Amino acid sequence: MPESGEVEVLTPTSINHHALPNRRRIGLKLDISAFSQSVGQHSEDPHRPKKCKFEMSTLNAAIRPNLNGTSNSRTILPDELASKLTKSKPLLVIDCRSTLVFDAKHIQGAVNVSIAGFCRKRLQQGQKSLIDLVSTREGRDMYKKKNNKDIVIYDDHTSDLRETTKDSPINIVINTLLREGKDPHILKGGLKEFCSRHSELCYSTKNHEFSRPLVSPTMTIVEPAIETAIASEVLPFVYLGNERDAANLERLQSNNIKYVLNVTSHVPLYFENQGIKYRRIPASDSCQQNLKQYFEEAIEFIDDARQNNRRVLIHCQAGVSRSATLTIAYILKHTKMTMTDAYKYVKGKRPIISPNFNFMGQLMEFERDLNQGDSLRILQPRLQGIESSV
Repeated sequence: MPESGEVEVLTPTSINHHALPNRRRIGLKLDISAFSQSVGQHSEDPHRPKKCKFEMSTLNAAIRPNLNGTSNSRTILPDELASKLTKSKPLLVIDCRSTLVFDAKHIQGAVNVSIAGFCRKRLQQGQKSLIDLVSTREGRDMYKKKNNKDIVIYDDHTSDLRETTKDSPINIVINTLLREGKDPHILKGGLKEFCSRHSELCYSTKNHEFSRPLVSPTMTIVEPAIETAIASEVLPFVYLGNERDAANLERLQSNNIKYVLNVTSHVPLYFENQGIKYRRIPASDSCQQNLKQYFEEAIEFIDDARQNNRRVLIHCQAGVSRSATLTIAYILKHTKMTMTDAYKYVKGKRPIISPNFNFMGQLMEFERDLNQGDSLRILQPRLQGIESSV
């Protein structure tokens, strides 16, 4: 700053928001402590010069509102993030995409913050903290650290927030982080750019055996969680299970199950002669299978059980993909839930579910059909406890 010269005064109308980071703010503070001591507490010499103290401070350039209502934020390049991820210093990486796409592919070690549904509005209004949406305990612990600047946020491909709307998930999360005293970076180019450069640091269900999306009748399932799973109660009258559950008469009777929806072409209808009503959906768990064509038939069968005050078991081989897809479709039909919310609800009841990508696409098509009125929702009688405000 020059020792003498004119000081430019910035008025609200003259401020260029894009140039503002390079401005310096000057604060003027009067220091009259020495004067007060020499002339007394109640007197003042109008001819005695007063000392002036100039204070300079740089405006915080991390995040500011733009004219279009979005926020500016510091960015981090993919190579820089990759370098940080290989070091021991803790780094909180936040993926603000939907849970579905996060489960399919994300940066290794990232935590998911999905703001679909009512969480969006509550975050915007400051009624909900972002920590409530952080998906892991480790992530929540890291988020609680004061003045944590090692936070990186990303979506699919955002490079510049000025290209997004103020209601986009990444903008809402950025503004929430700012409000909560965090100082985040945005990954320039998002997941797409990062994975194109550092695929070894990206988790994908396509190359991880544990999260294998397709299960065939000839495939040996070795995952302990799947191997030991038993039928899960998703609704008071709907159970989601596997072939072992379907073959266990004692388990069926203990859960008062009188209907069985068999979503395979090979598992027997074990107890047809023992008072259990069956319906077979001859579907395979493959990327060619059109399971959507059976949605209405399956829903009608489940509704028949409900109307007769009976419980129904929906099963495939492992209770992971096919049967989970039909269960989600049933919830979509009977609520105003989004597909993401319905998926999260069922996964909360049975964490091992993982419909394959083909079935996910068919569920999205079914949601679109319901929203456009091509397929009618059945909202009465309501499903207890899971009505969504979306």
